[in-house]
Amino acid sequence: AVLEAEAETRRVLEEQEREAAAALAVVEAEEAEERGRRAEQLKTDGNAAFREARYAEAVRLYSAAVELEPENGVLFSNRSGALTALASYDLALADADRCTALRPDWPKGFARRAAALHGLRRFALAVNAYDAALALDPSDGILVTARRQSSFALAIET
Repeated sequence: AVLEAEAETRRVLEEQEREAAAALAVVEAEEAEERGRRAEQLKTDGNAAFREARYAEAVRLYSAAVELEPENGVLFSNRSGALTALASYDLALADADRCTALRPDWPKGFARRAAALHGLRRFALAVNAYDAALALDPSDGILVTARRQSSFALAIET
């Protein structure tokens, strides 16, 4: 009888642990969803600041969003663009590199990398980054033009 009671107690405890783990998973999923909503709102606000040429504010908003979603490549891309607009090219390059690591199949990350490299006057590397972006989206005329600008700058410099 004692063994049966112990087995029943163990079964009840295991069931309670499973229920607690399931409840915790629901809470964690809800928290992640809320972080995602807050990050999306910060991104939207950052985009508005960027459009209005309030680049430092855009960087602040994108940074807050990155804190909530550190694996979101778009946030790093957006912050890289704002940092480039502020001529903070080293930081812009770091964000572009993080973006391309998170989203290696997205041409915009490579375009951000190229823009930062161009700002750093590392024109050969900028051309290479534009080539990487164009490999993913060969029909993007803006990338073609930007690549041409970096290529011209390289030719003038050498």
